[in-house]
Amino acid sequence: MKLHRTMTAVLCAIALAATACSAGASGPGGEGRGAYVRNGTFTATLAQDPGKLDPYHTVVAAANNLLSFAYDPLVVLDDKGNPVPGIATKWEVTPSSVTLTIRKGVTCSDGSPVTPSVVSKDLEYLKDPKAASPLLGIVLPNKDYTTRADDAAGTVTITTGKPDGLLLQSLSAFYVVCGSGTADPTALAGKTSGSGPYRLTEAVPNDHYTLVRRDEYAWGPNGARINVPGAPKKVVLKVVGNDTTAANLLTSGGLNGSVVNGPDRQRLVRTMKEHRFEAGGILAVFNQHQGHPGADPVVRKALTQALDRGQIAAVLTDRQGKIGDTTMGVPPLICDDSGAAAGIPAFDETAAAAALDAAGWSKGADGIRAKGGTRLSLTALYASDRPNLPAGMELFSAAWRKLGVEVKVKTLTSAAFLQAIFQGDNWDVAPMIALATQLPSQSVSFFSGPGSPKGSNFAGIRNTAYEQLVAQAVQTPGRPGCALWTEAEKALFAGADVVPIAQKYVSYFGRGATFEISGEMPLPTSIRLRAH
Repeated sequence: MKLHRTMTAVLCAIALAATACSAGASGPGGEGRGAYVRNGTFTATLAQDPGKLDPYHTVVAAANNLLSFAYDPLVVLDDKGNPVPGIATKWEVTPSSVTLTIRKGVTCSDGSPVTPSVVSKDLEYLKDPKAASPLLGIVLPNKDYTTRADDAAGTVTITTGKPDGLLLQSLSAFYVVCGSGTADPTALAGKTSGSGPYRLTEAVPNDHYTLVRRDEYAWGPNGARINVPGAPKKVVLKVVGNDTTAANLLTSGGLNGSVVNGPDRQRLVRTMKEHRFEAGGILAVFNQHQGHPGADPVVRKALTQALDRGQIAAVLTDRQGKIGDTTMGVPPLICDDSGAAAGIPAFDETAAAAALDAAGWSKGADGIRAKGGTRLSLTALYASDRPNLPAGMELFSAAWRKLGVEVKVKTLTSAAFLQAIFQGDNWDVAPMIALATQLPSQSVSFFSGPGSPKGSNFAGIRNTAYEQLVAQAVQTPGRPGCALWTEAEKALFAGADVVPIAQKYVSYFGRGATFEISGEMPLPTSIRLRAH
């Protein structure tokens, strides 16, 4: 059974950054033909410096890749999206509550016990206005919830103000902070304070981070232990942002594991074990606030029909992905909502032009459409930190210009891109947002409700059908609600509120070790070092 630690996936969803985010799993892999190596060092990469290491606040994929070694999620999911015992050994679920039984004997890295009261304090901290945690709305739908700890019974109960049918699964995106971290969350920026199998002992920003094994750890997924033959004594995570450099280090033996994509992937496939997994989707989102072209559903649909999504997907994924059909796409998918793709307006340039003509958007002498003296003009933002995005932007621009739209492209860093769409209104379309979520409920706050500063609906989407179907879906716990979630996403696509463009894939290569993949990293309790 393959297991997943899903924090990375969910937090990439929060970031909405056009950077590499992924989550998935594969069976044991890497090179490992010899005997187990006793108390060795496993060396892997982080795509960028993780920055602050605070689990309550970080939205950086690299940070959560590192934190997966030092913290335990409250709930662990297997490859089918089913919860399995970890620090929570069992659970009782209703439409508006989850009661978790916390395993006895779990300790923090400082030796203090992890109790239901500790978990409750963590969850309560999320809704503290002073905390301003971005996890609120993802792990839990909003601050309208209560927690109740019963240390004698070993349980903690979370009760939401409104039904939340996927609450149990959402809790897989919550790392449990304990010990000194619970007492003083401000100290978490540069150290770890978790119950995970490793603890951070050295941090050299922009270079490397070293973690050391906790031999007492015995409460991993399905009771997994860490002090077993082949388990590394140390884990060193090097900051390597270049695929070529990572590939060279793997080849020379300087690394045991790394993500490698693009052209460098081809030279490793022939000699090393490859883990290939889905890595989330790329979406186009139109700004629907007043005064923007995207506020008009006719315009949104026409702009969508003008796109050859197959061609764009091929470019964005090096022809190694597929056309997008979901807002999720990161395994394990609790709900298969691929049927929602039937709502996406099909590629039809003639129909797109005819719709704009009928709506009064007429081409002028310069080929640009206008209506009532207003030109049909789009300001398109994208983050250029990753390969292929500039080429993808050219395809978007060419399609819309052919339709008679003036397109102004602004290229930003990921940080500036996030600030622009979440805190600003000087944009009309974000055509290549990277989204990596497992649950349809994790997207709701981005596609409905209030925008900044009270919410996350950055594009100002107002889709009544979507909202009504979501309201029904959240009242049905687990998979029985999936059909409603699929219909909700279908309504979102039919309104061209959100347009799936491509589904990405990521490759993780191993050398001198066997392991399972979860997120962008090997599952810590699965790593076994082998002699060459």
